[in-house]
Amino acid sequence: MERRVTHYYALIILTISFVLFGNDLCVYAANSNTITKGVFIDEVDVSGLTAKEAENKVNEFVNELREREISIRVGENTVTAKLGDLGYEHKINDVIDKAFELGTTGNLIKRYKDLKDIAQGGISYPIEFTINSNHIREFVSTKASEFNVEPVNATVSRSNGKMIYTDHILGRRVDVETTVSDIVDTILNSWNRNDIVLDAHMEDVAPIYTRDVVELCNTLLGSFSTEYADSAEGRAANLANGARLINNALIYPGEVFSAYEYLAPFNGKNGYYVAGAYSKGKVIDSVGGGACQVTTTLYNAVLKAELEIVERQAHSMTISYVDLSRDAAIAGTYKDLKFRNNTDVPILIQAYTKGRKITFNIWGHETRDVDNRRIEFETRVLSETPPPADVIEEDPTKPVTYRKVTQSAHTGYKAELYKVIYENGVEVGRTLINKSNYIPAPRYITVGTKEVETVPNIPEGSDIEDDANNEQKVGSNLEDNQEDLSIQEDNLTNPDEQVQGDIYWDSEWDEEGPEDD
Repeated sequence: MERRVTHYYALIILTISFVLFGNDLCVYAANSNTITKGVFIDEVDVSGLTAKEAENKVNEFVNELREREISIRVGENTVTAKLGDLGYEHKINDVIDKAFELGTTGNLIKRYKDLKDIAQGGISYPIEFTINSNHIREFVSTKASEFNVEPVNATVSRSNGKMIYTDHILGRRVDVETTVSDIVDTILNSWNRNDIVLDAHMEDVAPIYTRDVVELCNTLLGSFSTEYADSAEGRAANLANGARLINNALIYPGEVFSAYEYLAPFNGKNGYYVAGAYSKGKVIDSVGGGACQVTTTLYNAVLKAELEIVERQAHSMTISYVDLSRDAAIAGTYKDLKFRNNTDVPILIQAYTKGRKITFNIWGHETRDVDNRRIEFETRVLSETPPPADVIEEDPTKPVTYRKVTQSAHTGYKAELYKVIYENGVEVGRTLINKSNYIPAPRYITVGTKEVETVPNIPEGSDIEDDANNEQKVGSNLEDNQEDLSIQEDNLTNPDEQVQGDIYWDSEWDEEGPEDD
């Protein structure tokens, strides 16, 4: 009974208040189609707006926020994106309905209380914002990470009989996940609605091969030398040039060495001269002739170091400076020498020429039993094919008495190479390394076909004899001049006299590319 009386008196008081202060309160009350004055959605004043008008105004506000930019600093570099591109969106939910109903729905007491709250400072309904973390992650990982600084492995080279090591260098990279988390937190929890500038979180990155690892490369694993005492100057120069190009090549574990990548291009600008090479069963002059002796010597050093051979091909015909199946040809891009560093420590290739001898040393970390174990390589000849009949080539500019062997014959072979392993002097393993086929080739002989005119018998003391002698002297001088001209032409292959840009190259040789003899 007392509670009913209390509610009754409260209703009377509220009614009296509406009568006394109705005009002041009603200025805050909206009509049935608009939102009450003093109502905000986030920062948007929606007073006096219809529900549709309020929705449009809120969308305009959100679109302005989506145009704001966020900049991520990576060292001295900056990457920028708009928030809208990063998936910045809003969920308006039912806030417009709540704003529309404020002060206009409910019983008299509720409406009075709502209007009183508005009169004291207004009411603001929050908007729920979201950001797409996957979009941010993609932005950071693709744009900001472009400025990562890659670490640098320690290195090793050899000079003056000593190993020279360099320190590794730490890299710097963006910590993507931490940076993404920082961006999301800033946008959703502490953003002042202006453009955003943040520093990316960075972390140090150590290289795979630090100096302590590289310093383990200190042992000679394999060495091999071949001689070229009878080679012409151009070929000798090419061997020295090939050694120079490969010397101090450093191959990290798992990497594949390609001789072609180090030796090419085979032209004068890269230090090569004209020398003999094999092409289609014949010996020709080619820029870079001699490079195969470089790769062959390296191949044998790699075999002794017991590294993994990835690619090796034999010459088309036999060579003289190593046994059968121990050669490795290089020609164009279709014959190459490749091997993989299958150890856990970097491999260093040392190459040099001295005294008409080319040498390759393979340096690394020795893990084999060098006291009780040794390896040898054996060639097994499977078949032998004699060279075909001589090929006679006629030269109408030479006399019939002229005969010259321009290319020696080559016997054909099929051969295999085996690695034989000994422990304490006893053979414990035999492995097939390669199979090689060498084609037979004929001897090429050039013969002259020019008939020589006979000189008639002339009585002694006659004027005719004197004229004939004079004519013969003239002819002799012409031959001498021709010989001098021949010498000049021969000098075109002399590297000390020739400008490399003037070297003649037959375009047909490019079809496969020659391999040197």
